[in-house]
Amino acid sequence: MSGSMLAPRPPSSGGEFWPAVVVGAGAAGFLAAIFAGRAGARALLLETRSQPGAKIRVSGGGRCNILPSQVSLEDFHSCGSIHAVRNVLFSWPLEEVRAFFEEELAIPLKAEPTGKVFPQSDDPREVISALLKECRRAGATWRGGFRVAEVRRLEGDPSAGFELAGETGELVRCCRLVLATGGLSLPKTGSDGGGWRIARALGHELAPAYPALVPLLTEESRWRELAGLSARARLRAARGGKVIEEREGNFLFTHRGFSGPVVLDLSHHLTRPEVAGTELRAHWRGTLAGSWGAHLQAGGGKNLLALLNQHLPRRLAEGLLALAGAPAGRRAGEMAREERRRLVETLEDCQLPVSGSEGYRTAEVTGGGVRLSDLHLQTLESRLVHGLHFAGEILDATGRLGGYNFLWAWVTGRKAGMGVARSEPEPAAAGQ
Repeated sequence: MSGSMLAPRPPSSGGEFWPAVVVGAGAAGFLAAIFAGRAGARALLLETRSQPGAKIRVSGGGRCNILPSQVSLEDFHSCGSIHAVRNVLFSWPLEEVRAFFEEELAIPLKAEPTGKVFPQSDDPREVISALLKECRRAGATWRGGFRVAEVRRLEGDPSAGFELAGETGELVRCCRLVLATGGLSLPKTGSDGGGWRIARALGHELAPAYPALVPLLTEESRWRELAGLSARARLRAARGGKVIEEREGNFLFTHRGFSGPVVLDLSHHLTRPEVAGTELRAHWRGTLAGSWGAHLQAGGGKNLLALLNQHLPRRLAEGLLALAGAPAGRRAGEMAREERRRLVETLEDCQLPVSGSEGYRTAEVTGGGVRLSDLHLQTLESRLVHGLHFAGEILDATGRLGGYNFLWAWVTGRKAGMGVARSEPEPAAAGQ
């Protein structure tokens, strides 16, 4: 992206003019276009790909995990103020978001025992079709195959707007611009960080990006040899001896390291570039196992492998016994006190050596991005660039697995779209 984006330029004699342009036809972009139109600002929704909603199509294993069934602030994290996340997130209550899909878009939803909410049809195409229909009803127009190469401020007063140049020479001008371009995760869906490049060129300094909800890697063969095994675990992310976050769920061993919902939920603690020294520790079977010490005490004449195999996959039990230095054939009642202590520690506070992550290729979301402190939270308009709004994954806030990042996209898309129509014609002073 060239430095010319920073300098105001006169309007081109060609090109279209729109009250608002939304870049990125994903979850956040759809909602921004719909609610901008509903509020009276006719919007053009631009997408680099030929079809909209790429991440909607692949989410939830291809079934579209559209929402969670409940939400709390603890389900989200940010490099900045979590209070800012709260102010944005709860501005549209979850029950109202669900009603928007069920009542206004006529998409029947179902909540599964996991807490995830899906369309009853399990078909993401139903969601995309309904969003496109609502865009048309709101007066918004979507256009595919438009990759924004450059954004320029138009010359004149600060409310003059923007000119967007496409890679193939198209020009579009607008009063207000919403960037809903996502981050870097799942690049096969079109995510390439283009919105961040535009934001930087227009003067925004971003929180460092990192892959989140991503499988983790290990260099130790003892763990990779367990590939394909799954077990329940309570995981703790700890730094300096202090537990930062703790979650319980399904854990999966892979040929490269560790995965499964509970690993993905905690992965951001180990991938954030500005944070080092975080450890991942596991209590195998978690609360379902109770006290491993009590199990061993009650085991009596059973050998250790048979005792552990009652609760864990055999190969995992064998590996944990080897790690603790406990003979698999030793009877539980014959263990020395130090042997018992080491085994209990291995079962309840097992350090998992992490050497990295699989990166953006498999990450479900990108952490970091546009700082909420640089935005007016009521409209998600930039404090630095009048008329520029942001929504969705491009922002520095991410949720855990289970529809939380879609919730963030729906909420911020709506807020940015309404903000496009509500913003004052003159720029507010920075810091207000």
